[in-house]
Amino acid sequence: MQTNETAIVNNNNLDETQRFELIQFVSETLSAQDVEKAVQTVIKYMRRLFGADCVRIREVIPRPRSLRFIYEDVDNPDAPRRINDTVTYSQEVWDRLKNAYAQGCFTYCSSSPDELGTMICREESMPNCLLQMPMYLSGEFCGTLDFMRFSGRRKWIQEEFSALKVCSQLIASCLSARISNNINNSERQLHDQLTGLLTQSTFTEKLDRELPDMLKKSPVALVYTDIRHFRYINEKYGYKKGDEMLKIAARTIYHDVAEKYPELIVCRVHSDHFASAAPIPAEGVASFSDFIARQNDILCRALMDCCPDIRIRMNTGICFINNENTDAATAVSNANLARKQAKDEHQHCPVVFTEQMMDEIKYQEFLHNELPKAIENHGLKVYYQPKINCADDSIYGAEALVRWQLNNGEFIYPDRFIPLFEKNGSIIDIDFYVYRQVFEYLRRRMDAGLPVVPISMNVSRVHFKENRIISYIEGLIDEYHIPADLLEFELTENIYIQNFNKASDFITECSKRKIKVSMDDFGSGYSSLNVMSILDIDTLKIDRVFLKNDELNESDKTVLEAMITMAKKLGMKVVCEGCLLYTSPSPRDRSLSR
Repeated sequence: MQTNETAIVNNNNLDETQRFELIQFVSETLSAQDVEKAVQTVIKYMRRLFGADCVRIREVIPRPRSLRFIYEDVDNPDAPRRINDTVTYSQEVWDRLKNAYAQGCFTYCSSSPDELGTMICREESMPNCLLQMPMYLSGEFCGTLDFMRFSGRRKWIQEEFSALKVCSQLIASCLSARISNNINNSERQLHDQLTGLLTQSTFTEKLDRELPDMLKKSPVALVYTDIRHFRYINEKYGYKKGDEMLKIAARTIYHDVAEKYPELIVCRVHSDHFASAAPIPAEGVASFSDFIARQNDILCRALMDCCPDIRIRMNTGICFINNENTDAATAVSNANLARKQAKDEHQHCPVVFTEQMMDEIKYQEFLHNELPKAIENHGLKVYYQPKINCADDSIYGAEALVRWQLNNGEFIYPDRFIPLFEKNGSIIDIDFYVYRQVFEYLRRRMDAGLPVVPISMNVSRVHFKENRIISYIEGLIDEYHIPADLLEFELTENIYIQNFNKASDFITECSKRKIKVSMDDFGSGYSSLNVMSILDIDTLKIDRVFLKNDELNESDKTVLEAMITMAKKLGMKVVCEGCLLYTSPSPRDRSLSR
């Protein structure tokens, strides 16, 4: 047997002795302890033996449909070095390659090395510049052994194929630890380890691939769902119980829905979020939401068997796909958007995605992007709504109100942007902008010798998460030298109730600085009368809901009179919102205004 590699160049086919010696050389060399050196020695020997310009080994890696070059021996200055390069195939080509290899075929190509896999042939003599031999480990495709010539061709014969099959198997066995790990990682990338469902990336790829055929039959429904308050369940019962619930959810979603829709595909997106898709007969689209609602009830009961003392509910969104213009990722995003709406609105029934939802998202994104420019360019306009003293019709104060004027002159009213910015935290920037505008306004009037009255400004509950508001107010006072008796800050009734301790701290800090604080929207929510007796509130603002009618009946007057009397006995001033129609006060009204 010839083991000396010098001067081994053979453009002719190997005879039986050479083929035997090849197998024996590969077997003996790969038995060495230094695997890296042994594999490199083997591919160099084969390159010279078969007269190739290069020999390379590629392995399956933990990335869908991908092979990476891990070894190469090159004897051509024009040949590119490919170590650690990755080749990713389309799903169609990948499936075709694996199926052909399983049937005893090899890959040939007589063109460039970047067009691998363009021809697949069986074990027969054929002149080509490229030969790819598949490698298998425990029956799983794990890589290829590649031979390349950049000039001329070599005619391979079936006996050489047989010898190379043995060699490729020996190489795969030698690299078994490395290759096995990559195959397992690749499988783990396809399926979620906990539930066994598809991963999100596998799900979207599979849906994109199957969507055209599905849509030929009927519309496709994509359902996105999660378990409401799942984080609380994890914290109360532990992650082991949470994992058990996720497994139950996966089985229920997959098996129960698949009974009616056998083409269903399901994935675990992350945490307690699941997505599923299936073609829905056109006549069943209208009733599909009801079907999912019933399935949610079944799922909730199954989950409550694990946690009987918790009332479990699902948040679910549905997106119907009617044409191929919508890809899987977009459909998942749309269904998730509908799920978020179900969550925000505390709906137990599924919410179906509509284009209006996307329009709203785009509009919110527009507002979010435009806000910094609006603040910088004074697109936020501050107006002052006067407060009228009923006793003498004088203006004794004002409330700062903000409106947003776009470049085209259009106004956006607070109910369109305040809730959005309270949710994302940008309301703090708006409030601070308004505060500065108020301080500047008061300073200008004072410098001009014009009369001034106290101005009240709104305080969002978001401020109590950051605790910057007092220091910001102090900075404005130092900068503009505004007397404290001209300042008042309004907190809504709900802020007092939901953030009692922080609201109390804020009031205390304001009181130290002689700044007044009022309770806004009193009576609009779940009023807590004991809050009024505990907190040092200067002004009570009664919500306009009590003045919803042009004319007050006796019951309305009795309730208002009781609230006003109570507030005055607690030493508070009273402001009643929404008094747009004015009539001369009666003696009874004047007595209440004193």
